[in-house]
Amino acid sequence: MILSQALSYKTKQFQKVNTSLRLSISFAEAKHIGIIFSNDLPEKVLMAEKLSTIYKKEGKQVKVLAYDRNVQVKHLPFESFSKKDITFWGNFLNESINQFSQISFDFLICLDHNPGIIIQNILAKSKAKCRVGVWNNLDIENRMFELIIQTSKEMNLVDNIYSYTKNIR
Repeated sequence: MILSQALSYKTKQFQKVNTSLRLSISFAEAKHIGIIFSNDLPEKVLMAEKLSTIYKKEGKQVKVLAYDRNVQVKHLPFESFSKKDITFWGNFLNESINQFSQISFDFLICLDHNPGIIIQNILAKSKAKCRVGVWNNLDIENRMFELIIQTSKEMNLVDNIYSYTKNIR
């Protein structure tokens, strides 16, 4: 409970003071792409792997970070963290989380429909130029994303994210 309140407060503060330039560049110029998600559904791991593979084939550097909320896939092929990596007051002990949020990604993609407070905190702290998320009614008030993708089918999400980011000129 206190962790959630601490993270909620810190997230709002990061949103206010984070002065990173949010200016998307064309896909052709993009070099660094980040993907973040909660490891709560096995499909998300498959989506992250597919999206990562697609972007790597395009010559992009891809970094993936997963939050093990309800561990569905035990051995992830990318970096992950859990609640044990977060202090009582909402500070991250895992240095890879802090480094991830400091990378100036050209696109930072969140695969969660309703990102939890921990993912929101990382998104708010992020130095990414363009944060890409999945449509939900909550984001209108939180303003976490610069590009929001709406899709009717879960498996089309990867194709839609790729299509929309690729068409940014």
